[in-house]
Amino acid sequence: MDNIRITAKQFYTMQQNKYKRIKKQSPEKMQETLAYNKKTYSSQLKELKFLIETKQADNFTTNMYLALIEGRKITPKMLDAINKIIKSKSPAEVEKKRLETERLLLKLNLVREALHKANYHETYVWRSEDFLDSVEEQIRRWANLSPKQKLALNKMYKRFLKKSEKKT
Repeated sequence: MDNIRITAKQFYTMQQNKYKRIKKQSPEKMQETLAYNKKTYSSQLKELKFLIETKQADNFTTNMYLALIEGRKITPKMLDAINKIIKSKSPAEVEKKRLETERLLLKLNLVREALHKANYHETYVWRSEDFLDSVEEQIRRWANLSPKQKLALNKMYKRFLKKSEKKT
């Protein structure tokens, strides 16, 4: 069942209810728009097709690809979204994201070590571990933290270091 391949037309008809807001074009107009899309957005078509074939595409990426090959009019907002998808899935961006994830996880582990060296009450340790686990989940998912989360981690690290120095 993993290797079932369907055409874009079959996929579109299977998910017809998702596209109820889309006004149907006449077949002539659709062919005209399709030819325009193929000529104007050929590089985007090629990139999106590659993403879909390599199974790196989510539903939104698939929908944008279908919009291009089905002959829908591409709005500037849609084009921006398509270009953003292509940029975010580029090898340079993926590598950049991986390096940032690695860097943040190393810092998170330093905070964890400082927490365990500080010898806090076990309830405080559990609560801190819960927070650190949620931060780790966000790092792994989005490869980034908000400025407030970074600030909170810094404060925690300083507090843990101060407590462990007091202990010794």
